[in-house]
Amino acid sequence: MQSSHRFFFCLFLACLSLTAFAVDKKAASQPNDASLGITQPQRESLDYGMYQRIREEAIGHSHIMEYASGLMDGIGPRLTGSPNAKRANEWTRDQLTAMGCSNAHLEDWGEFGIGWQQVNTWVRMFSPDTAVFIAQASPWSPSTNGAVTAPVVWVDIKDEKDLEKYKGKLAGKIVLYGEMREVKPIDKALFSHLEDDDLKKLTEYPLAKREGDGFQGFLKRLAFREKVGKFFADEKAVAVLLPAATVATMAAPAGPSSTTPARPSAGSSTGASTPAQYPAR
Repeated sequence: MQSSHRFFFCLFLACLSLTAFAVDKKAASQPNDASLGITQPQRESLDYGMYQRIREEAIGHSHIMEYASGLMDGIGPRLTGSPNAKRANEWTRDQLTAMGCSNAHLEDWGEFGIGWQQVNTWVRMFSPDTAVFIAQASPWSPSTNGAVTAPVVWVDIKDEKDLEKYKGKLAGKIVLYGEMREVKPIDKALFSHLEDDDLKKLTEYPLAKREGDGFQGFLKRLAFREKVGKFFADEKAVAVLLPAATVATMAAPAGPSSTTPARPSAGSSTGASTPAQYPAR
């Protein structure tokens, strides 16, 4: 892609990596085998009275919004192995205990590996004009260890043969990876009033055959993204920015990361991150 202007981004990624487990290792407890030998009856006896009590509790005494707010507003995102995941686990245990549940406790499900937490991420363009971009570091991407400034290049990679034309051209650059999206003018009202006929259509749920190549196609696309991510890392790209519609993220020296796209060249900084597509190895 030719351009008469050179774009430069400044990128900063700050993140915290830590070795983590699902929960802290504790003395291994013996499994409770008391229920393993119970034979299941051929015909189950349903306690309709208990069903009704549960229903009444849900309809008349629900605290679901309080619990949802406690997890989403009070604790926030809970990436596996992160400090927030540990807080959420402990908070849930304490809530069950407060409800009157006996022996509410956390159980270890095994080692997970490296935990990760985003501390700070920002991306700015400073040439040919200045602009600030909204960006998120992709989970498990490495930190940039300070602000990184580099020229930006957009790559058009749709299959493996497209990789060849970018060999030796990406070192030291921030890569914009993703389709350029058309920005259409707003020519209609942002909101509309639904009439009775419109509401009636919403109640219909016709079954439609899904288009596409299904799960096998998804696996192929996933494998291709892995190859592209390795290619960017081998070519020593400074970072990889993905458009928000794909995954809003950002990358760092050791493993590309992504963020909101801008046209070629910029500088950016982030606290810690490699894109989910390109996990740190």
